[in-house]
Amino acid sequence: MDEPLVSVRDLKKHYPIKKGLLNRQVGAARAVDGISFDIAPGETLGLVGESGCGKSTAATSIIRLEEPTAGEVVFNGGGRAGAERNADGSHPNDITRFSETELKAFRRDAQMIFQDPSSSFDPRMTVGAAVGELLQVHGMSDRHRRRAIVENLLERVGLSASDYDRYPHEFSGGQKQRIALARALVLNPDFIVADEPVSALDVSIQAEILKLIDDLQDEFDLSLLFISHDMSVIKKICDRVAVMYLGEIVEIGPTEQLFADPQHPYTEALLSAIPTPDPRSTAGGIELKGTVPSPSNPPSGCRFHTRCHRVIQPDGIDLDQANWRGILNLRDRLEAGNIDVEQIRENLPTDEEGVNAAGDDRVRSQIRSEFDIPEQLGSTDVERSLAQALDRVVEDDLEGAADVMSETFTTPCEESVPERTRHDDRHASSCLLHERTERAQAAAAND
Repeated sequence: MDEPLVSVRDLKKHYPIKKGLLNRQVGAARAVDGISFDIAPGETLGLVGESGCGKSTAATSIIRLEEPTAGEVVFNGGGRAGAERNADGSHPNDITRFSETELKAFRRDAQMIFQDPSSSFDPRMTVGAAVGELLQVHGMSDRHRRRAIVENLLERVGLSASDYDRYPHEFSGGQKQRIALARALVLNPDFIVADEPVSALDVSIQAEILKLIDDLQDEFDLSLLFISHDMSVIKKICDRVAVMYLGEIVEIGPTEQLFADPQHPYTEALLSAIPTPDPRSTAGGIELKGTVPSPSNPPSGCRFHTRCHRVIQPDGIDLDQANWRGILNLRDRLEAGNIDVEQIRENLPTDEEGVNAAGDDRVRSQIRSEFDIPEQLGSTDVERSLAQALDRVVEDDLEGAADVMSETFTTPCEESVPERTRHDDRHASSCLLHERTERAQAAAAND
Protein backbone atom coordinates (compact mmCIF):
# COMPACT_ATOMS: atom_id res chain seq x y z
CA MET A 1 0.00 0.00 0.00
CA ASP A 2 1.23 3.50 -0.84
CA GLU A 3 2.10 6.03 1.84
CA PRO A 4 -1.37 6.86 3.26
CA LEU A 5 -2.91 10.25 2.71
CA VAL A 6 -5.07 9.80 5.82
CA SER A 7 -4.16 7.71 8.87
CA VAL A 8 -6.79 7.26 11.59
CA ARG A 9 -5.45 5.83 14.83
CA ASP A 10 -7.60 4.75 17.81
CA LEU A 11 -10.17 7.47 17.12
CA LYS A 12 -12.88 7.89 19.77
CA LYS A 13 -15.93 10.12 20.06
CA HIS A 14 -17.91 9.79 23.29
CA TYR A 15 -20.95 11.88 24.14
CA PRO A 16 -21.39 12.55 27.87
CA ILE A 17 -24.62 11.48 29.57
CA LYS A 18 -25.57 13.87 32.34
CA LYS A 19 -28.30 13.68 34.97
CA GLY A 20 -29.47 15.31 38.16
CA LEU A 21 -29.83 18.84 39.41
CA LEU A 22 -26.07 19.37 39.22
CA ASN A 23 -25.94 17.98 35.67
CA ARG A 24 -23.20 15.55 36.56
CA GLN A 25 -21.86 13.09 34.02
CA VAL A 26 -23.03 9.58 34.80
CA GLY A 27 -21.84 7.85 31.66
CA ALA A 28 -21.05 8.26 27.98
CA ALA A 29 -22.45 7.11 24.66
CA ARG A 30 -19.49 5.56 22.84
CA ALA A 31 -20.47 6.44 19.30
CA VAL A 32 -16.93 5.81 17.99
CA ASP A 33 -14.74 3.73 20.26
CA GLY A 34 -11.23 3.24 18.93
CA ILE A 35 -11.21 2.84 15.14
CA SER A 36 -8.05 2.71 13.02
CA PHE A 37 -7.47 2.58 9.26
CA ASP A 38 -5.47 4.18 6.43
CA ILE A 39 -6.57 5.67 3.11
CA ALA A 40 -4.04 5.80 0.28
CA PRO A 41 -3.89 8.54 -2.39
CA GLY A 42 -6.58 7.89 -5.00
CA GLU A 43 -8.20 5.13 -2.94
CA THR A 44 -11.87 4.78 -1.96
CA LEU A 45 -12.44 3.21 1.44
CA GLY A 46 -16.01 2.23 2.25
CA LEU A 47 -17.22 2.49 5.85
CA VAL A 48 -20.33 0.35 6.19
CA GLY A 49 -22.68 -0.72 8.95
CA GLU A 50 -26.29 -0.49 10.09
CA SER A 51 -27.86 2.73 11.33
CA GLY A 52 -26.51 3.79 14.71
CA CYS A 53 -23.16 2.03 14.42
CA GLY A 54 -21.22 5.33 14.45
CA LYS A 55 -20.39 5.82 10.75
CA SER A 56 -21.52 9.43 10.45
CA THR A 57 -19.95 10.37 13.78
CA ALA A 58 -16.69 8.88 12.55
CA ALA A 59 -16.96 11.02 9.40
CA THR A 60 -17.54 14.30 11.22
CA SER A 61 -14.80 13.49 13.75
CA ILE A 62 -12.26 12.60 11.06
CA ILE A 63 -12.79 15.89 9.25
CA ARG A 64 -13.16 17.66 12.61
CA LEU A 65 -16.64 19.03 12.26
CA GLU A 66 -16.92 17.50 15.73
CA GLU A 67 -14.13 17.39 18.28
CA PRO A 68 -12.87 13.82 18.81
CA THR A 69 -12.59 12.54 22.37
CA ALA A 70 -9.27 10.77 21.74
CA GLY A 71 -7.03 9.38 19.03
CA GLU A 72 -5.35 11.02 16.07
CA VAL A 73 -6.09 11.71 12.41
CA VAL A 74 -2.86 12.28 10.50
CA PHE A 75 -3.33 13.99 7.15
CA ASN A 76 -0.60 13.81 4.52
CA GLY A 77 1.79 12.38 7.11
CA GLY A 78 4.33 11.44 4.48
CA GLY A 79 4.77 15.05 3.38
CA ARG A 80 6.87 17.81 4.91
CA ALA A 81 6.63 16.42 8.46
CA GLY A 82 7.43 12.82 7.60
CA ALA A 83 7.13 10.38 10.52
CA GLU A 84 8.79 12.66 13.05
CA ARG A 85 6.93 13.36 16.27
CA ASN A 86 6.70 16.45 18.41
CA ALA A 87 8.28 16.55 21.84
CA ASP A 88 4.96 15.59 23.46
CA GLY A 89 4.63 12.56 21.16
CA SER A 90 1.97 14.07 18.90
CA HIS A 91 2.23 14.05 15.11
CA PRO A 92 2.77 17.46 13.44
CA ASN A 93 0.04 16.63 10.91
CA ASP A 94 -2.54 15.41 13.44
CA ILE A 95 -5.62 17.45 12.59
CA THR A 96 -7.17 16.81 16.02
CA ARG A 97 -4.51 19.20 17.38
CA PHE A 98 -4.66 21.82 14.65
CA SER A 99 -5.13 25.46 15.56
CA GLU A 100 -7.89 27.46 13.86
CA THR A 101 -5.41 28.74 11.27
CA GLU A 102 -4.09 25.24 10.53
CA LEU A 103 -7.63 23.87 10.41
CA LYS A 104 -8.67 26.48 7.84
CA ALA A 105 -5.70 25.49 5.66
CA PHE A 106 -6.70 21.81 6.07
CA ARG A 107 -10.20 22.64 4.80
CA ARG A 108 -8.69 23.46 1.39
CA ASP A 109 -7.51 19.86 1.13
CA ALA A 110 -10.46 18.02 2.68
CA GLN A 111 -14.18 18.46 2.08
CA MET A 112 -17.40 16.64 2.92
CA ILE A 113 -20.55 15.64 1.02
CA PHE A 114 -23.60 15.29 3.25
CA GLN A 115 -26.45 12.79 3.11
CA ASP A 116 -29.23 15.34 2.59
CA PRO A 117 -28.17 18.01 0.08
CA SER A 118 -31.36 20.01 0.71
CA SER A 119 -30.46 20.74 4.33
CA SER A 120 -26.85 21.61 3.51
CA PHE A 121 -27.74 24.57 1.26
CA ASP A 122 -28.97 28.00 2.37
CA PRO A 123 -32.34 28.45 0.59
CA ARG A 124 -31.70 32.23 0.39
CA MET A 125 -28.47 31.81 -1.61
CA THR A 126 -28.19 30.92 -5.27
CA VAL A 127 -26.38 27.66 -5.89
CA GLY A 128 -23.57 29.57 -7.58
CA ALA A 129 -23.08 31.74 -4.51
CA ALA A 130 -23.19 28.66 -2.25
CA VAL A 131 -20.52 26.86 -4.25
CA GLY A 132 -18.38 29.97 -4.69
CA GLU A 133 -18.58 30.93 -1.01
CA LEU A 134 -15.72 28.55 -0.21
CA LEU A 135 -13.46 30.34 -2.70
CA GLN A 136 -14.31 33.66 -1.08
CA VAL A 137 -13.64 32.36 2.44
CA HIS A 138 -10.23 31.13 1.33
CA GLY A 139 -9.16 34.46 -0.13
CA MET A 140 -10.39 34.70 -3.73
CA SER A 141 -11.83 38.22 -3.89
CA ASP A 142 -12.27 38.39 -7.67
CA ARG A 143 -15.98 37.61 -8.14
CA HIS A 144 -15.67 37.22 -11.92
CA ARG A 145 -13.00 34.58 -11.48
CA ARG A 146 -15.10 32.85 -8.79
CA ARG A 147 -18.08 32.77 -11.14
CA ALA A 148 -16.03 31.32 -13.98
CA ILE A 149 -14.68 28.52 -11.75
CA VAL A 150 -18.14 27.67 -10.40
CA GLU A 151 -19.78 27.70 -13.84
CA ASN A 152 -17.08 25.35 -15.10
CA LEU A 153 -17.65 22.97 -12.18
CA LEU A 154 -21.42 22.99 -12.65
CA GLU A 155 -20.91 21.83 -16.22
CA ARG A 156 -18.42 19.14 -15.15
CA VAL A 157 -20.97 17.64 -12.75
CA GLY A 158 -23.63 17.47 -15.46
CA LEU A 159 -25.50 20.74 -14.97
CA SER A 160 -25.50 24.01 -16.92
CA ALA A 161 -23.47 27.17 -16.32
CA SER A 162 -26.76 29.07 -16.42
CA ASP A 163 -27.83 27.23 -13.25
CA TYR A 164 -25.48 29.54 -11.31
CA ASP A 165 -28.27 32.05 -10.56
CA ARG A 166 -30.96 29.55 -9.61
CA TYR A 167 -31.97 28.62 -6.05
CA PRO A 168 -31.80 25.18 -4.37
CA HIS A 169 -35.59 24.63 -4.36
CA GLU A 170 -35.57 24.73 -8.17
CA PHE A 171 -33.55 21.50 -8.39
CA SER A 172 -34.39 17.83 -7.88
CA GLY A 173 -32.65 15.71 -5.25
CA GLY A 174 -30.19 14.26 -7.75
CA GLN A 175 -29.36 17.71 -9.14
CA LYS A 176 -28.78 19.05 -5.62
CA GLN A 177 -26.33 16.24 -4.97
CA ARG A 178 -24.49 17.18 -8.17
CA ILE A 179 -24.26 20.75 -6.85
CA ALA A 180 -22.97 19.35 -3.53
CA LEU A 181 -20.27 17.53 -5.50
CA ALA A 182 -19.32 20.77 -7.24
CA ARG A 183 -19.08 22.54 -3.89
CA ALA A 184 -16.87 19.77 -2.48
CA LEU A 185 -14.55 20.04 -5.51
CA VAL A 186 -14.34 23.82 -5.81
CA LEU A 187 -11.16 24.08 -3.69
CA ASN A 188 -9.54 21.18 -5.55
CA PRO A 189 -9.16 19.01 -2.42
CA ASP A 190 -7.17 15.80 -2.06
CA PHE A 191 -9.63 14.08 0.27
CA ILE A 192 -13.45 13.91 0.37
CA VAL A 193 -15.70 12.32 2.99
CA ALA A 194 -19.01 11.28 1.43
CA ASP A 195 -21.62 10.52 4.10
CA GLU A 196 -24.44 8.46 2.57
CA PRO A 197 -24.41 10.65 -0.59
CA VAL A 198 -26.96 8.57 -2.52
CA SER A 199 -29.19 7.05 0.19
CA ALA A 200 -31.91 9.71 -0.27
CA LEU A 201 -32.06 9.26 -4.06
CA ASP A 202 -34.04 6.96 -6.36
CA VAL A 203 -32.17 3.86 -7.53
CA SER A 204 -31.82 5.11 -11.12
CA ILE A 205 -30.43 8.44 -9.91
CA GLN A 206 -28.13 6.63 -7.49
CA ALA A 207 -26.42 4.90 -10.40
CA GLU A 208 -25.84 8.23 -12.18
CA ILE A 209 -24.38 9.92 -9.09
CA LEU A 210 -22.14 6.94 -8.31
CA LYS A 211 -20.82 6.97 -11.89
CA LEU A 212 -20.23 10.72 -11.61
CA ILE A 213 -18.34 10.30 -8.32
CA ASP A 214 -16.20 7.58 -9.86
CA ASP A 215 -15.38 9.72 -12.91
CA LEU A 216 -14.58 12.80 -10.84
CA GLN A 217 -12.37 10.78 -8.54
CA ASP A 218 -10.26 9.67 -11.49
CA GLU A 219 -10.22 13.17 -12.97
CA PHE A 220 -9.23 14.95 -9.76
CA ASP A 221 -7.14 12.09 -8.27
CA LEU A 222 -9.18 12.10 -5.07
CA SER A 223 -9.01 9.94 -1.98
CA LEU A 224 -12.48 9.11 -0.74
CA LEU A 225 -14.05 7.88 2.49
CA PHE A 226 -17.45 6.61 1.32
CA ILE A 227 -19.97 5.95 4.09
CA SER A 228 -23.06 3.84 3.49
CA HIS A 229 -25.34 1.21 5.00
CA ASP A 230 -25.97 -0.28 1.53
CA MET A 231 -23.53 -3.08 0.70
CA SER A 232 -24.53 -3.11 -2.98
CA VAL A 233 -23.52 0.56 -3.29
CA ILE A 234 -20.26 -0.09 -1.45
CA LYS A 235 -19.44 -2.92 -3.86
CA LYS A 236 -19.80 -0.65 -6.89
CA ILE A 237 -17.51 2.17 -5.83
CA CYS A 238 -15.03 1.12 -3.11
CA ASP A 239 -11.54 -0.36 -3.33
CA ARG A 240 -11.56 -1.52 0.29
CA VAL A 241 -14.27 -1.88 2.92
CA ALA A 242 -14.26 -1.36 6.69
CA VAL A 243 -17.24 -2.91 8.48
CA MET A 244 -18.33 -1.04 11.61
CA TYR A 245 -20.43 -2.32 14.51
CA LEU A 246 -21.29 -0.40 17.69
CA GLY A 247 -18.39 2.02 17.40
CA GLU A 248 -15.73 -0.52 16.39
CA ILE A 249 -14.36 -1.84 13.10
CA VAL A 250 -14.86 -5.61 13.05
CA GLU A 251 -13.50 -6.37 9.57
CA ILE A 252 -11.50 -4.56 6.90
CA GLY A 253 -10.24 -5.74 3.55
CA PRO A 254 -10.32 -5.40 -0.25
CA THR A 255 -13.87 -5.16 -1.56
CA GLU A 256 -13.76 -8.17 -3.86
CA GLN A 257 -12.18 -10.37 -1.21
CA LEU A 258 -14.50 -9.26 1.58
CA PHE A 259 -17.60 -9.86 -0.52
CA ALA A 260 -16.39 -13.25 -1.70
CA ASP A 261 -15.11 -14.50 1.66
CA PRO A 262 -16.44 -12.53 4.68
CA GLN A 263 -14.63 -13.47 7.88
CA HIS A 264 -16.82 -11.85 10.55
CA PRO A 265 -20.38 -13.02 11.30
CA TYR A 266 -21.68 -9.45 11.18
CA THR A 267 -20.24 -9.00 7.68
CA GLU A 268 -21.95 -12.26 6.68
CA ALA A 269 -25.27 -10.90 7.92
CA LEU A 270 -24.86 -7.62 6.05
CA LEU A 271 -24.02 -9.40 2.81
CA SER A 272 -26.96 -11.77 3.19
CA ALA A 273 -29.30 -8.74 3.27
CA ILE A 274 -28.37 -7.67 -0.27
CA PRO A 275 -31.49 -8.24 -2.43
CA THR A 276 -31.11 -10.76 -5.23
CA PRO A 277 -32.66 -10.03 -8.66
CA ASP A 278 -33.38 -13.73 -9.21
CA PRO A 279 -37.06 -14.42 -8.35
CA ARG A 280 -36.32 -18.15 -8.28
CA SER A 281 -33.79 -17.77 -5.49
CA THR A 282 -34.92 -19.26 -2.18
CA ALA A 283 -31.89 -18.09 -0.23
CA GLY A 284 -32.94 -16.03 2.78
CA GLY A 285 -30.97 -13.45 4.67
CA ILE A 286 -29.45 -14.11 8.07
CA GLU A 287 -31.90 -12.99 10.74
CA LEU A 288 -30.10 -11.48 13.71
CA LYS A 289 -32.05 -12.43 16.81
CA GLY A 290 -31.14 -11.17 20.22
CA THR A 291 -30.62 -8.00 22.18
CA VAL A 292 -29.57 -4.85 20.34
CA PRO A 293 -27.05 -3.21 22.71
CA SER A 294 -26.77 0.47 23.52
CA PRO A 295 -23.59 2.48 22.80
CA SER A 296 -23.93 3.92 26.31
CA ASN A 297 -23.60 0.42 27.80
CA PRO A 298 -21.87 -1.86 25.29
CA PRO A 299 -21.64 -5.56 26.20
CA SER A 300 -18.43 -7.10 27.46
CA GLY A 301 -16.16 -9.11 25.19
CA CYS A 302 -17.17 -9.11 21.55
CA ARG A 303 -19.86 -6.46 21.17
CA PHE A 304 -21.69 -8.50 18.55
CA HIS A 305 -22.18 -11.57 20.75
CA THR A 306 -25.68 -10.52 21.88
CA ARG A 307 -26.94 -10.96 18.30
CA CYS A 308 -24.37 -13.24 16.65
CA HIS A 309 -25.69 -16.29 14.79
CA ARG A 310 -22.33 -18.04 15.27
CA VAL A 311 -21.80 -17.24 18.94
CA ILE A 312 -19.40 -19.77 20.51
CA GLN A 313 -20.63 -22.48 22.88
CA PRO A 314 -18.64 -23.25 26.04
CA ASP A 315 -16.84 -26.54 26.59
CA GLY A 316 -19.29 -29.32 27.42
CA ILE A 317 -22.19 -27.89 25.43
CA ASP A 318 -22.87 -28.97 21.86
CA LEU A 319 -26.25 -27.78 20.66
CA ASP A 320 -27.75 -26.77 17.36
CA GLN A 321 -26.52 -23.20 16.86
CA ALA A 322 -30.06 -21.79 16.56
CA ASN A 323 -31.03 -23.44 19.86
CA TRP A 324 -27.94 -22.04 21.56
CA ARG A 325 -28.80 -18.56 20.31
CA GLY A 326 -32.32 -18.98 21.68
CA ILE A 327 -31.03 -19.99 25.12
CA LEU A 328 -28.75 -16.95 25.27
CA ASN A 329 -31.63 -14.70 24.18
CA LEU A 330 -33.78 -16.12 27.00
CA ARG A 331 -30.95 -15.59 29.49
CA ASP A 332 -30.48 -11.97 28.41
CA ARG A 333 -34.22 -11.25 28.65
CA LEU A 334 -34.31 -12.75 32.14
CA GLU A 335 -31.34 -10.68 33.25
CA ALA A 336 -33.14 -7.58 32.00
CA GLY A 337 -36.30 -8.65 33.86
CA ASN A 338 -38.14 -8.36 30.57
CA ILE A 339 -40.49 -11.37 30.70
CA ASP A 340 -44.09 -10.87 31.82
CA VAL A 341 -45.30 -14.24 33.11
CA GLU A 342 -48.82 -13.01 33.82
CA GLN A 343 -49.14 -11.71 30.27
CA ILE A 344 -47.99 -15.10 28.94
CA ARG A 345 -50.69 -16.80 31.02
CA GLU A 346 -53.36 -14.43 29.74
CA ASN A 347 -52.35 -15.01 26.12
CA LEU A 348 -52.53 -18.80 26.32
CA PRO A 349 -55.37 -20.34 24.26
CA THR A 350 -58.67 -21.23 25.94
CA ASP A 351 -60.43 -24.61 25.87
CA GLU A 352 -63.86 -25.33 24.36
CA GLU A 353 -65.59 -23.91 27.43
CA GLY A 354 -63.59 -20.68 27.26
CA VAL A 355 -61.38 -21.56 30.21
CA ASN A 356 -57.77 -20.35 29.94
CA ALA A 357 -55.40 -23.30 29.87
CA ALA A 358 -52.79 -21.49 31.90
CA GLY A 359 -51.06 -24.45 33.49
CA ASP A 360 -47.38 -24.11 34.34
CA ASP A 361 -46.41 -26.64 31.67
CA ARG A 362 -48.16 -24.55 29.04
CA VAL A 363 -46.29 -21.46 30.22
CA ARG A 364 -42.98 -23.31 29.96
CA SER A 365 -43.85 -24.51 26.45
CA GLN A 366 -44.88 -21.03 25.40
CA ILE A 367 -41.55 -19.57 26.57
CA ARG A 368 -39.62 -22.29 24.74
CA SER A 369 -41.59 -21.59 21.59
CA GLU A 370 -41.04 -17.84 21.82
CA PHE A 371 -37.26 -18.31 21.99
CA ASP A 372 -37.10 -21.18 19.43
CA ILE A 373 -36.00 -23.71 22.05
CA PRO A 374 -37.30 -27.25 21.33
CA GLU A 375 -38.93 -29.37 24.02
CA GLN A 376 -35.89 -31.67 24.11
CA LEU A 377 -32.35 -30.39 23.57
CA GLY A 378 -30.50 -33.70 23.56
CA SER A 379 -28.27 -32.78 26.51
CA THR A 380 -29.21 -33.87 30.02
CA ASP A 381 -27.13 -31.19 31.76
CA VAL A 382 -28.44 -28.40 29.56
CA GLU A 383 -32.04 -29.59 29.92
CA ARG A 384 -31.69 -29.82 33.70
CA SER A 385 -30.46 -26.22 34.02
CA LEU A 386 -33.07 -24.92 31.62
CA ALA A 387 -35.83 -26.75 33.50
CA GLN A 388 -34.66 -25.24 36.80
CA ALA A 389 -34.70 -21.78 35.27
CA LEU A 390 -38.19 -22.23 33.80
CA ASP A 391 -39.47 -23.49 37.17
CA ARG A 392 -38.38 -20.20 38.69
CA VAL A 393 -39.94 -18.26 35.81
CA VAL A 394 -43.39 -19.78 36.38
CA GLU A 395 -42.96 -18.84 40.06
CA ASP A 396 -42.32 -15.27 38.84
CA ASP A 397 -38.77 -15.38 40.23
CA LEU A 398 -37.01 -13.86 37.22
CA GLU A 399 -33.89 -12.95 39.19
CA GLY A 400 -33.45 -16.52 40.39
CA ALA A 401 -34.06 -17.83 36.87
CA ALA A 402 -31.44 -15.44 35.51
CA ASP A 403 -28.93 -16.66 38.11
CA VAL A 404 -29.48 -20.29 37.07
CA MET A 405 -29.08 -19.45 33.40
CA SER A 406 -25.95 -17.37 33.96
CA GLU A 407 -24.24 -20.17 35.90
CA THR A 408 -24.62 -22.67 33.06
CA PHE A 409 -24.99 -20.69 29.85
CA THR A 410 -22.04 -18.38 29.27
CA THR A 411 -20.33 -17.87 25.93
CA PRO A 412 -16.58 -17.23 25.62
CA CYS A 413 -17.54 -14.38 23.30
CA GLU A 414 -18.68 -12.29 26.28
CA GLU A 415 -15.57 -13.04 28.34
CA SER A 416 -12.79 -12.09 25.91
CA VAL A 417 -12.29 -9.12 23.64
CA PRO A 418 -11.27 -10.57 20.25
CA GLU A 419 -7.91 -9.58 18.85
CA ARG A 420 -7.57 -8.63 15.20
CA THR A 421 -6.72 -11.68 13.07
CA ARG A 422 -4.86 -11.07 9.81
CA HIS A 423 -6.07 -13.32 7.01
CA ASP A 424 -3.52 -11.78 4.63
CA ASP A 425 -1.63 -8.49 4.29
CA ARG A 426 -4.78 -6.44 3.61
CA HIS A 427 -7.65 -8.45 5.11
CA ALA A 428 -8.28 -8.64 8.87
CA SER A 429 -11.19 -9.25 11.23
CA SER A 430 -11.86 -9.42 14.96
CA CYS A 431 -13.63 -12.62 15.96
CA LEU A 432 -12.86 -15.32 18.57
CA LEU A 433 -13.72 -18.00 16.02
CA HIS A 434 -10.47 -17.24 14.18
CA GLU A 435 -8.43 -17.11 17.39
CA ARG A 436 -9.70 -20.58 18.32
CA THR A 437 -8.91 -21.90 14.86
CA GLU A 438 -5.38 -20.50 15.02
CA ARG A 439 -4.80 -22.05 18.45
CA ALA A 440 -6.10 -25.41 17.27
CA GLN A 441 -3.86 -25.31 14.20
CA ALA A 442 -0.84 -24.37 16.34
CA ALA A 443 -1.57 -27.22 18.78
CA ALA A 444 -1.92 -29.70 15.89
CA ALA A 445 1.39 -28.51 14.42
CA ASN A 446 3.17 -29.00 17.77
CA ASP A 447 1.77 -32.51 18.07
